[in-house]
Amino acid sequence: MLSLEKSAIHPSDVLAARRRLAGRALVTPLCGSQWLSQCCRAEVVCKLENLQVGGSFKFRGALNCLTWAKENGIHKIWSASAGNHGIGVAEAQRYTDCEATICIPTNASPAKKERLRSYNVGVIEHGSDCDVTEGYARRLAREKKAFYVSPYNDPHVMAGQGTIALEMLEARPDLTALVVSVGGGGLVGGIGVVAKAFNPGIRIIAAVAANSPVMMECVKGGRVAPVFVDKTIADGIAGNIEPDSITFPVCREVVDDWVAVEEADIARTIFEFLDNEGMLIEGAAAVAVAAVRCGLIDFEPTDKIGVVVCGGNIARETWQDICRQNLAR
Repeated sequence: MLSLEKSAIHPSDVLAARRRLAGRALVTPLCGSQWLSQCCRAEVVCKLENLQVGGSFKFRGALNCLTWAKENGIHKIWSASAGNHGIGVAEAQRYTDCEATICIPTNASPAKKERLRSYNVGVIEHGSDCDVTEGYARRLAREKKAFYVSPYNDPHVMAGQGTIALEMLEARPDLTALVVSVGGGGLVGGIGVVAKAFNPGIRIIAAVAANSPVMMECVKGGRVAPVFVDKTIADGIAGNIEPDSITFPVCREVVDDWVAVEEADIARTIFEFLDNEGMLIEGAAAVAVAAVRCGLIDFEPTDKIGVVVCGGNIARETWQDICRQNLAR
């Protein structure tokens, strides 16, 4: 059982986050999926965070963090992101008086660059690697005495993401398992703390991209260490994590099972989700869906499974590649 007194966040932090998000973040739909239910022979419902403000769950954590900053007299915000977190910070900035600057890699998607520049935020391109970009942003934040907002390594960000579990379990207290895509661990960490407090017996299943299984390997190894990562269409959950990440001990405590999803299954699931559910989702979201669709998790017929569909901001070029692959079959 999670030692709440030692955790980076407490369920009360998530309740505070919900108050900050009220009227701003959407209470996204929790919809049944006949397709996924048939795949795993148990009832499946999907939490559609692809319909959230900014197109992903990241808005929740960013808005909670920036609102907390405003409450504490902090007005200068810096962050680094190649996509969803940056969009989340830019959207959250609209509801606060914070002055936000976002650093992005030079090789980020042109569409995402264009979208970020449409907001009233500073955008700086630096480095071709996310780790380099983040280090640069942190250094500038220190020099300018600004507050750095991590995409995952921040208790206010994690608490904001935890509001997803509140909504899911209030709507469906009978859920027996939650399936969540994992990169830096902020999403599954926030969700897991709330879910385990709500129902200690609930099963938290973390799904990673096989080409970037960083948190899974770190938990298995018992410490945060560099992990080899390859290119993945689940770019939103790719890359290594910071050595001092507060998400690591939380993930180690709240996650019951880990599964890794191969690239072909991620791509196929994006295509099939569009066919069956009528929505285009991004690679990171497809990882959790694919874990169910491909039978990577053992369920009982009596299980009630909640799948977090974490975002829908797929890059144009990625979608074009997936279409070509599927049409070639």
